[in-house]
Amino acid sequence: MLRSRAKTFVVAAWVLLVVAIPVCLVIGAVAGFDKFYFPAHPHATLDAYDLGASKLIMASAAFAAVLSSIALAFGFRATASLLVILIWTPTIAGTQIARSLVELGPDYYERHIGPDVFLVPWKYADAGPGAPPRDKPDEIGFTFDLCLSNLGGRTDIDCTWIQPVRILPADKGIADRTLESWRKYRSQMIPRPDHDGYRSFDLSHQMQAVGGPARVQHYFVRLNATGDPTRLVVCWRDDERFCTHRTLVGDYWLGYEADLAQGDEVLDAKLATLVESWRRK
Repeated sequence: MLRSRAKTFVVAAWVLLVVAIPVCLVIGAVAGFDKFYFPAHPHATLDAYDLGASKLIMASAAFAAVLSSIALAFGFRATASLLVILIWTPTIAGTQIARSLVELGPDYYERHIGPDVFLVPWKYADAGPGAPPRDKPDEIGFTFDLCLSNLGGRTDIDCTWIQPVRILPADKGIADRTLESWRKYRSQMIPRPDHDGYRSFDLSHQMQAVGGPARVQHYFVRLNATGDPTRLVVCWRDDERFCTHRTLVGDYWLGYEADLAQGDEVLDAKLATLVESWRRK
């Protein structure tokens, strides 16, 4: 049969190649898109496999068609049929078996603040396009991503803008650039009238050499009885949009970007409750 059906096998190999190319290109494109833009998704491992498998199947299809045609042209009819069978059978069976053995990615990513461990769901994990989340056992605090308007994650269809939120321990020896700038330049700030329950200050930065234009940074702060900030908002624009918020909630500092009016104690409490729900008991 292998000799008598050699032409049929060769034609089938070419038909399979023609069919495999567009199918594998579509599968590879979808898998590559998902892998790049959703690297924290548990199915990212499957996407990576499908991307590699689609390339393997196209290469196998091309080898089967070309090699069997060469064998048939030189009169090796049985060999031509065997080449098609021996290339396609393990390719199809092997890729499916291997795919069934691929382990899905984690549903939660472990993050730390001192001795406290937080299990951050994958849809909130800090992972930008092309940058899968990494284990960070030694970091001070951690970052997670969400939709600030409704605290939804990446799967929320109503979320139009995912942004990072930073959480740091409330330790005076630990600070990010925003908190450090308050402590470092406090004496250089010019007091302004109070604004919506905030004490207000301006800080001028010389952007170029002496005589160049100055850039004003607006600080809005709420202080406790000892004079330490419990909420700090820094804005570059006079319309108080796109400000950097730092708020002390319990034992942690929360940091995010929002309009001055958007950030308040209600939002802070919701964020703190969300973070607390991730703490490993």
